[in-house]
Amino acid sequence: MNTTSSNPTDDFSQCHVSIIENFKELRELGKTEITDPVQPEVQATAKKLLNFYHEVVLNHHHEEEQELFNIVMDCASPGQELVQASQMVERLTEEHRHLEKEWKKIEGDIKKLSKGKFTQLDEAASVAMAEHYLLHAKYEESFFLPLSAEILKNTDLESLGLSLHTRHNMHKTPCYI
Repeated sequence: MNTTSSNPTDDFSQCHVSIIENFKELRELGKTEITDPVQPEVQATAKKLLNFYHEVVLNHHHEEEQELFNIVMDCASPGQELVQASQMVERLTEEHRHLEKEWKKIEGDIKKLSKGKFTQLDEAASVAMAEHYLLHAKYEESFFLPLSAEILKNTDLESLGLSLHTRHNMHKTPCYI
């Protein structure tokens, strides 16, 4: 029997596992010598990354900003805890916008590669974007999520956990009226 309680912030942390794996793949794709015709593995990786970015990364940013960040700010104690949480939320939100801009710089090439069309992916831009995202995820894991767990530990957060679990498992949730 599992006696550890589940923390709603674990859903965000678990999402980072696949985000980290995919951005490591982007970093490797950026370093890959692409040939004409486009190698099938390059096309498959580009297609996977394109779908992943739009289906997971953007949704993850939205969920953090609309759900987790707001709850953490609402529950933080006035004073140092609130100041620290506020600074982290501001930093992470700015990083989301910056990372989204970096993605836009390489998205056109990723789209072409995902369709098997030859193009030279900008190595510097794709590797930098991947590295920046990996640093962003590490900061969240190392600093923001532990602070969030501490802030939220004495609150009733079943609704946040249920909301996140339902959204992440929508295709598994039976629907009936």
